[in-house]
Amino acid sequence: MGKKEILFGVLLMIVSITVFALTFRFPHQTIALPPTAFPRFVSTCLFILATILLIQGILGAKHNPGQNKTAYKFDKKFLLRLVSMLVLAFAYTRILPLTGYVITTPPFVAGTMLLFNEKRWLWIATVSLITSALLYVLFRMIFKVPLPRFDL
Repeated sequence: MGKKEILFGVLLMIVSITVFALTFRFPHQTIALPPTAFPRFVSTCLFILATILLIQGILGAKHNPGQNKTAYKFDKKFLLRLVSMLVLAFAYTRILPLTGYVITTPPFVAGTMLLFNEKRWLWIATVSLITSALLYVLFRMIFKVPLPRFDL
């Protein structure tokens, strides 16, 4: 505990403040929940958790000052997974408007599970379909968010 927690805590606090500030540019809507509700909730939760991480880092640095001198080493597998997830997410955002939510989301969830070393194909198929369906119901039917559709 120490310097890494302090650094990541501060970075996450900056990200959460930025996201919260950007929500003031969203359009005002009177139907259902406003588009600012979910991003503000998530950014507030992120800020709270980042603050806890920052406090833990400060307390860890005070109690163990000698342990913070070791250099952090990047794991090549972790870095490869991180880059692969970024590429997968970017591809998802590019393909989503063309093919729609229903067609694009299950392969995205399945690909994410494969990146995190899930090997059971039946489990991957089940989770990706159920997750996509639950998110569709949550955002399309409950929050009334228009999701991209495949228009042939």
